[in-house]
Amino acid sequence: MKSKILTFSSHGDTTLLEYDPATADMEEVNKVIAEYEAKTGAQPFDMATGERLEKVTREHNEVLMVHPIAGG
Repeated sequence: MKSKILTFSSHGDTTLLEYDPATADMEEVNKVIAEYEAKTGAQPFDMATGERLEKVTREHNEVLMVHPIAGG
């Protein structure tokens, strides 16, 4: 089973990262998320619960990076 880190913005949805949670280096996954967050301001949310994530674990199957909305 593959897990995905998706991005959502006014430009549309894209896949930032796809990985196998059974074998993935979760530190690397979280590093990619942190770098993307620092670059864009997007924040990670668990798509199953809607909660903001501090760290992605193997239990998170889909994570959505939500970009801030200007003026919102």
